[in-house]
Amino acid sequence: MYEDLLAHPKEHPGATPTVADKLGQADEDIATVRQLERQLLHHLREREPTQDPPLIAKLRQKSGHPLPAFDTPAVDDTVELHRRVLQLANTRFDRLDVLRHSSTSQEPLIPLALFSVREYEALTRTCVLKGDLDAAESVLSLMKRSGLPIPEEALTAVLREYSNVGDVQGAEHCLTTFLTGAPTEPQRHLHVRCHLKATPRNHVPESALAVLHSYETQGHPAPMKTYTSTIASLYSTRLSIARAQAWDLFAHMRYVAHPTPDVILYTSMIRACASPISTSRSSDPERALDLWTEMTVEQGLTPTVGAYNAVILACLTLTAMRMAAPRISPDRRTLCALLEGAKRIGDLARARWILVDLVKENATEEEGVNEEIMMHVFHTYTSYVPPFTRHLAMVREQKGSREPVGKIAESSDSATHAPPPTAQPSRFTRIPPQTSHEVMEEVQALFQRILEDTGKDRSGSTPNNLFAGEAKFQHVKFTTRLVNSYLSVHYQHSSLEVSEALFWKVFDDAGVTPDARSFLEALERCSRSKRGHERPIGLRFAEKVWSRWCFVEDAGRACGRPVDARMVERAYVAFLRVLVLNGQLQRALDHVKAFAERYPPSLLYERRPKAGFRSTRTILTGARPLVRLTAPNEVPDDGVPPLLMFNDLELLHHRLVAASMKSGIGYIKYLSKAYEWALRGRRDAAMKARPARNTHSITTAI
Repeated sequence: MYEDLLAHPKEHPGATPTVADKLGQADEDIATVRQLERQLLHHLREREPTQDPPLIAKLRQKSGHPLPAFDTPAVDDTVELHRRVLQLANTRFDRLDVLRHSSTSQEPLIPLALFSVREYEALTRTCVLKGDLDAAESVLSLMKRSGLPIPEEALTAVLREYSNVGDVQGAEHCLTTFLTGAPTEPQRHLHVRCHLKATPRNHVPESALAVLHSYETQGHPAPMKTYTSTIASLYSTRLSIARAQAWDLFAHMRYVAHPTPDVILYTSMIRACASPISTSRSSDPERALDLWTEMTVEQGLTPTVGAYNAVILACLTLTAMRMAAPRISPDRRTLCALLEGAKRIGDLARARWILVDLVKENATEEEGVNEEIMMHVFHTYTSYVPPFTRHLAMVREQKGSREPVGKIAESSDSATHAPPPTAQPSRFTRIPPQTSHEVMEEVQALFQRILEDTGKDRSGSTPNNLFAGEAKFQHVKFTTRLVNSYLSVHYQHSSLEVSEALFWKVFDDAGVTPDARSFLEALERCSRSKRGHERPIGLRFAEKVWSRWCFVEDAGRACGRPVDARMVERAYVAFLRVLVLNGQLQRALDHVKAFAERYPPSLLYERRPKAGFRSTRTILTGARPLVRLTAPNEVPDDGVPPLLMFNDLELLHHRLVAASMKSGIGYIKYLSKAYEWALRGRRDAAMKARPARNTHSITTAI
């Protein structure tokens, strides 16, 4: 796939409005609005008060009673231009409205058209450009009062601004007030998009789904890009139920609205195959290839760079293959997809080749090395297994020395307990690192170069000559996940002493704050401490980290955004293993009791009611998907609170048996069975659950 991307010029997107075009349109609109202000001032100020125009004189004569007098409005120059025009327009409209209704006839004598449709549109665009949606709605109200049909472009422009900020109430009020017929496709799209924007992150957009299905039942389905946006929003959450709903909505759309997806939607679903619903699989390459074949062969659609990136990412576990499709140039996401595959199998040679290829030329921020690239590179170093292991080398006598070669090698291997001098020249060789010591040298040189290029190096060390030249890593932004990936290399290839010292220093150097994953990975490294001198070091390190973890866990629970339940389990199990490995059985038993007190088995029986949009009842029409691709038993339950199974407590159980601590043995058996039976009860309740009623009240202007 990657070879098909190479040797082809970059694709040229279709013509889109440039910044210059938008600025030109804005200047033209401002000039039009200024002309409107001059016209209104001329009509309101420059007419002799004693001389009525012919039309007003005729109305006075026909009505038989004097008309009220009007004061000339004062113009405040401190008010913005569009607000001044609206004030003057409303004043003139009030005068004309009184004249229009002064006749005894039921029908108005004349229509009131202050401006042309083009001028109304210019005034609306100016209000939207200023971000004044109240003024924009006032312009629409003027058009409605004057009896002119509201242009689609003007109403759509106002809806677009409401959609950008996620103001559902404003958007639906605008639709209800100013729309006379069925919403157009762009307006339906913006209506649903507004609900998507208003939905909090990591929540199912139930109101958006209800609006989407409401348009379907009224015979006006939303355009395909609306389904694409909704599916993308569903899959961007961490909830398995939302991801399952995304696949169901894809099948439902093909049944009720758009049988043939476009390239963008195919790309989204292929990309979804790279992160399937079930956590037991890293990807779903078979489904991705089926969608790819359907798109390119059956439908004859030309894949884009994004489509290639998606299928490469989904097929990382398969052997690379060539595909008969037009060749297009790869972008940075393509390289990220390849690096994702390289880190999964520890292919350091490929990752280094991609990195060197990226830093060959001076690239822009959009094309050069960024934080995501370096995170994948560090993860590849972590999963890389050096081919040379010193303790497996053959030991032989060296001439002129009583020390065997093997012992000399072992002494040199102790260099991993301390970082190499920063002044030592570093270079990227053609051959990947052969030992863990060489891995650490290369990784530390890379990280040091990032610090130098981004201006965060305050050590005053000798400049790093790795990738000599201009700042190749100047666009790399330090984030917590980047520092975590750098630390993961030390956890795998360096000693625990070096990792501990680096942990308390590197976050300050990078200017970022550690998160829950930072403490979790440190605890898990301590739980893998080797027998001997590393065990006490691991206990000391773990105790410091555990106090920080407890603070993060308590803060998350207090603010209503708790740490992920599976991460909580891993952290408790890691610290438990550290205590057991150091022989502190009573403390380990107290640690388990503290976990059970905070997360008792009874919490597993509490669960949210089944959502109405997940109903599996067979119907031919309704506000939910009519065709599904995911069965109820295929959707994991993301709401399961933290728990401990016997596999997590097995090491402690064995040590308690060896120490003949019968009370502790009984408690471990009881607790593991309590969690197991509570989990079974939760599963049975989920299979028998009935969907709750849909409480969303959606207003559509149809």
